[in-house]
Amino acid sequence: MPNPTTIYLDWNRPLLPAISNRLLASTGGICIDLSSDLVIVPTVQSGRRLREALALAAGDRGLLPPQIVTPDVLLEQAIQGQPIASEESVTAAWVSVLAKIDCSRFKALFPIVPEQHINWQLGMAQRLMQLRNELGEEGLDFALAAQRIGASGHEPERWRELAQLEALYLDQLETRKLKDPKLARRTAAQHYRTPAPIKRIILAATPDPQALPLQALDQAAKTTPVEVWVYGPEQASFDPWGRPLAEHWSQRALAFEAWDCTLKPVATTKVTATWITAALQDAAPESVLLGLADPRLNPIIIDAFKQAQIPCYDPEGQSLHLGGVGRLTELLCQACEDPNTSTIRTLLQHPDVQAWLNIPHNGTACLEQLDRLFEDHLAADLATLIQFAARQPCHARLYNALVELQQRVATLTDTRNFPVALAQALQTIYANKQIQPSAPAGIPWQEGAEVIRTRLVHATEALRLFPDLSNTLIRSAFHHSLRHSRVYPDRPPGAHNLLGWLELLWNDAPHLILVGLNEGIVPESVIGDAFLPEALRAQLGLRTNAQRFARDAYLIEALCRRRAGRSGQIDILIPQFAPDHSPLKPSRLLFQGSPDSVVRRTRQLFQDSEAPVAAIKYHAAWKLSPPADLKLPASLPVSAFKSYLQCPFRFFLRHILQMRPVDVDTRELNPTAFGSLLHDILAKLKQQKLDRHCDQATLIKKLRRIAEQTLKHRYGNQLSFALRLQHEALIARIIAFCERQVEDIAAKGSCIILNTEECFEIPLNGMTVKGRIDRIDQRGEGLELIDYKTGNQASTPEKAHLAVVASKAPPDHLPKTALFEHANKMYRWTDLQLPLYSLAKQENGMQRPSLAYFNLSQTLEKSGLVRWEAFTDAHLASAKACACAIIEKIQAGVFWPPSQTIHQAYDEFAPLFPDGIEHSVDAEAFMNYAFNSSTSIHA
Repeated sequence: MPNPTTIYLDWNRPLLPAISNRLLASTGGICIDLSSDLVIVPTVQSGRRLREALALAAGDRGLLPPQIVTPDVLLEQAIQGQPIASEESVTAAWVSVLAKIDCSRFKALFPIVPEQHINWQLGMAQRLMQLRNELGEEGLDFALAAQRIGASGHEPERWRELAQLEALYLDQLETRKLKDPKLARRTAAQHYRTPAPIKRIILAATPDPQALPLQALDQAAKTTPVEVWVYGPEQASFDPWGRPLAEHWSQRALAFEAWDCTLKPVATTKVTATWITAALQDAAPESVLLGLADPRLNPIIIDAFKQAQIPCYDPEGQSLHLGGVGRLTELLCQACEDPNTSTIRTLLQHPDVQAWLNIPHNGTACLEQLDRLFEDHLAADLATLIQFAARQPCHARLYNALVELQQRVATLTDTRNFPVALAQALQTIYANKQIQPSAPAGIPWQEGAEVIRTRLVHATEALRLFPDLSNTLIRSAFHHSLRHSRVYPDRPPGAHNLLGWLELLWNDAPHLILVGLNEGIVPESVIGDAFLPEALRAQLGLRTNAQRFARDAYLIEALCRRRAGRSGQIDILIPQFAPDHSPLKPSRLLFQGSPDSVVRRTRQLFQDSEAPVAAIKYHAAWKLSPPADLKLPASLPVSAFKSYLQCPFRFFLRHILQMRPVDVDTRELNPTAFGSLLHDILAKLKQQKLDRHCDQATLIKKLRRIAEQTLKHRYGNQLSFALRLQHEALIARIIAFCERQVEDIAAKGSCIILNTEECFEIPLNGMTVKGRIDRIDQRGEGLELIDYKTGNQASTPEKAHLAVVASKAPPDHLPKTALFEHANKMYRWTDLQLPLYSLAKQENGMQRPSLAYFNLSQTLEKSGLVRWEAFTDAHLASAKACACAIIEKIQAGVFWPPSQTIHQAYDEFAPLFPDGIEHSVDAEAFMNYAFNSSTSIHA
């Protein structure tokens, strides 16, 4: 059999001109005719660059270009027109097999007999498909692998059982007159015939082709000249197909110093993005080659480029399910699988759903109502949301939207033909959407819609061929394929390409920036594969870790040596931490050198980066500024003073902008909601007289009955498991309350609960202070104001309101009147709640009310009444002065500086400022904010 002709290209010179010039030199005349050449290149991107290079080199001469394909496309063309099973049909065939087999007969494969539910069937089908894909790269399947393994000791019985399953799977396809795509490609490779117009085949600078395309070229060489153009040295370092030999390249030293490479360790991926952005700010795209070996870097670099207004293009495309019509389609699939509040909320945020449901103002009002429904009732799913939305007429628009969504989801869930139902749902939603095909926004929408349409066609075909499959499985399989689908937007003018590791060889830009040469990424390593360990991969002839190492060592040298010295510039950036902050190690390839160079590189690569993690300062592309002309609040809640004393900036967010976190994923009451529930139950004791005749058991029974009724009304009849646990915690607190209350009556005498949840307003320094007192008791001639505390730790009023001022200065944001000297100690106010309660209920000539906490902990030991015995008129006067000073600061617009003492774990606004408040906020705007004084609003 004729061997391919090997031609070596000078790898000290740029690759693209070498290939294009050699192609053009093979023809002459006014018109350059290369149409009889078939050129195989490693990637689609390299094919695009070769076409551009040929067009530029041809100049004014006419050009009939060669056919340029990747190795994979070579075989795809060979099987065109055959009844090849789609991915959906392949999945359906495997699921049909797995649903019918007796797993106990496959003990080597399933030593523990699994429960053969739908999720297991789909997951196992996808794992077996992945395994066949790995084997298929070398033209193998389970049957051939089982034959080669034989009695080698690599679990031959297990592979025989895999081959039996594979035979059943192939029978499923053959019964339906479909061909397995892997077997079809293998057959096409074994019987490959060169297409009629082609007279020469060139495998150009492709160091890592798969075995099947090479098998096809081996067949083609019988009738057609096949040339292998190797971009590398002419020593015995490549096999006949231009693949780097592991025994040569694993020992070859990489001379980074001789190539003038700059090896630069960088602290984090953010620092990496900042460095790259600065390097490319004014650089022309053709002058810089940016290679991202670690795909996790792509979104970080893209965000940095967007902020710096640097156009970029990712040839790998974008995941379809992350935006637009793809995102909406995925949300519909999620709603069918689990119509939880989080998914429904995200659906209602989608602009296309809002347009379909006629939700005005970007859906703000409906989303606020939805959040309120969830918080008030823990409505965890769509049906429960509808149940509680129906109770309130003000939620009519939200109710109608939820009912419409429920009907659509029910149709998708209950139908026997999910693909058709989903297509109809999308047609309904987009019935009134105007798509402009020529508009920039219209092209991506059309591309996404076309991918979805193709997937639906394949899913419909799978359902027709496998009618026994459940709707749930078809939907899950479609959802899985949707998440793996990608769209490819047009390349913006003047964009920098974000190229992956294997794309770099075909770009000749003089400045190479190579990022992400970390161990496990380059070279890529397969470790701990349950089916294909390294020894078995070598036995089966699959690509091994050693071969990947050789390929990557060759690529690094090919990329660097032609840019050495005056020919270019090479910067290799090695992040020390991944995007998830896990530590990273430099690649083994960076230590491939002489002993002296390895010592120097080790010191260089493991030194501290120029910007240690702790010292990194991030600069956002924009800084948060307050909205202009906000109206000064005419009133403040009592809780606002504690907020301002804690941090004036966070006070602005919480009480001026009314910002609050929303969590629609929790299934239990948060501490605030749990406390409010207990408050509401105890509020039913209003006008109750508590004396020595008060029976503890009767009191417990009464409050327990109220608790059961309140829970049922607020959260429905079917409580979640978390709510049932909290119900028990609630009852435990009620029992502890009753016991401690009876004990207090015995010790302090009887009382009358005059009022509960009593609201009050007091004027203070030009502003109205509002509050609500949990409980007001009449004890003899005096009043006692009680605040319920539902935390697990017992609290005392004095420690909750006053903190001892230590030797270091108090926080900068505190007014001077926040300091209070008492009993020869200096304190600072941290809360003004109880003093303001006292101020509100103090009457001329009457005894000042006493103050107390009623701790309602889950255990009896930490429950009980704790009175503020040491509270005096001096406390009251100081607290009032502090409140007036805070009001003055609010009126003057002073909301800076933020407190530095709040731990991130307890800061509800921390997710908004991942790089710190100081780096994200316009400090000047919050130091002297100018309110619109024409009108005031009530906070």
